[in-house]
Amino acid sequence: MKLLKSLTTVTLLTAYTVSLHSAPMYATAAIHFKDIRGHWAESDVQIAVQKGYVDGYVDETFKPEQNVSRAEFIKMAVTAMSFKTSPASDKKWYEPFVESAITNGIHRYEDYTSGDINTPITREEMARIAVRSAGEKNTDALKWMYLATSKGIINGLDNQGTIGADQPTTRAQAITVIERMLKLKAGEKLPWDKYATSAAEVAWHKTNVYTMAPEYFGWGAQQGNVLDFSKLRYEDANGYFSETEKYIVVDMGDPTDPNRKLIPENMRWTIKVGNERTYTQDVPTNAYAFLSFDHFYVEVSKREFFQYSYLDVASMYVVADNIGQDGLLKDVTPYAEHVPAGLQFGNTILQAGTHDIRLVTGQLVPKMKGVDGNGFSIYKRPAMGLGESGNPIVFESIINKSLGGK
Repeated sequence: MKLLKSLTTVTLLTAYTVSLHSAPMYATAAIHFKDIRGHWAESDVQIAVQKGYVDGYVDETFKPEQNVSRAEFIKMAVTAMSFKTSPASDKKWYEPFVESAITNGIHRYEDYTSGDINTPITREEMARIAVRSAGEKNTDALKWMYLATSKGIINGLDNQGTIGADQPTTRAQAITVIERMLKLKAGEKLPWDKYATSAAEVAWHKTNVYTMAPEYFGWGAQQGNVLDFSKLRYEDANGYFSETEKYIVVDMGDPTDPNRKLIPENMRWTIKVGNERTYTQDVPTNAYAFLSFDHFYVEVSKREFFQYSYLDVASMYVVADNIGQDGLLKDVTPYAEHVPAGLQFGNTILQAGTHDIRLVTGQLVPKMKGVDGNGFSIYKRPAMGLGESGNPIVFESIINKSLGGK
């Protein structure tokens, strides 16, 4: 493995005392690295080299796309944050940095369950160190990327919010993340990638409600409320079941929202104006689509009208017309797959036989509506086709429009 230039000799390592204000090694070479000109991380690379926590190579390259090992990233983070190390000649080059990282609470020996310290560090493993450096206490292994993206430490790999949690980290990415760590430590607020955060939230707990509709879910998030998907499954005595697998919010006013691809082509809603009812595919721009991804497995002996379970938001105003003269949505309205019998909003027609079916049951919810302080809840509607009853609240919050538009 080719190490950073500053790590090429034991002598340098054992004598290495790091400070953000210490004389940088090869600092002036940063301007002349022939492989970073025009690179997206060029500025951060130059800053990092000038600070002295990373160097280039003897051939006047930086190799920004080369992978970084776990040991190398820990060394860079410890050095950049001016953590003390206690080098000893009988230790491997990385051990003083690992020990310092553990002492300072940004790493634990048990963090790596496969591979070794010289394995390329993944973006999620990097996120874990970065989040801890910000003082965040977290015990949920699935939450690291959400915390890192919501704080602006890590952004998506593209404009679709791809987080690449299990992908290896490059030198350029490592430098950029460490610079953001230092900015957070200095009290700076970082810009964030909403759709990367949305994707990371889904990976964490199967929904993106905190990220995408904070005026409705933000207060509940502050209380630690979560949608517990283990409670969103009903199974009868014969092993047949109905469940909600995930719950996704799509911003229908943003044509670039990557979750638009999850909306089935036959999704429709009903415009209500007086006594007129019109099915339409076009959605007002002031609306969210709340999508309940439903799955049921059942056997029926004859053709029947089957009611499955789904998640549901109650109307805010219960107004006669759900759309105003300005074309904007006024109240919560069903948004579901359209078939000849109507909208499949919690119900569908099954023929005799065994069925394993996934459907999307949605609602359009107007943005920034309702009365601040009023309750906002998600209900689990029962799979009455399997004999389930009751309409329990599975998420509670309070409308707080000041939390919207993060």
